[in-house]
Amino acid sequence: MAVLQLVQQVSRAMQCSSCGAAGIAACDCGAPYMPASAAAAKAIAANPDKSAREIADEIGVGKSTVSRIRQATVPDGTVTTRTGKDGVTRVLPKRKPKPEEVIPTEEEAEESYQQHLYEIMCDYLGDMTEQTRRKYFAHIRRKYRDEL
Repeated sequence: MAVLQLVQQVSRAMQCSSCGAAGIAACDCGAPYMPASAAAAKAIAANPDKSAREIADEIGVGKSTVSRIRQATVPDGTVTTRTGKDGVTRVLPKRKPKPEEVIPTEEEAEESYQQHLYEIMCDYLGDMTEQTRRKYFAHIRRKYRDEL
């Protein structure tokens, strides 16, 4: 019986760690090949102030690869300026800090709830006809006589 072997071809962006030739065995220098992400990480570590486009052009990978590796390896705020392919140095935008959520105390929550009820009742009274409003006020007078 013959054995059938399936071979799946996988292509990844690889380059020679020595001469920088891209692809699978594109050179015969004998140096091991490394993934584009490893080359990008090495280039970012060497030049953290260069833009992703400039690094990508230098090492021959896509700028999205460099950007993705930079996000994963370089903490925010490490570099405040970057130099682009055009040689212009730009200031990086600063992220706005997230506001801390303030949790009200029980008294503040109750006061807010009572204000909400008051506003709802004012809206209901404004929507009532005069006859319904009179009946409602008469009911309130009877029920809460001691408090009025």
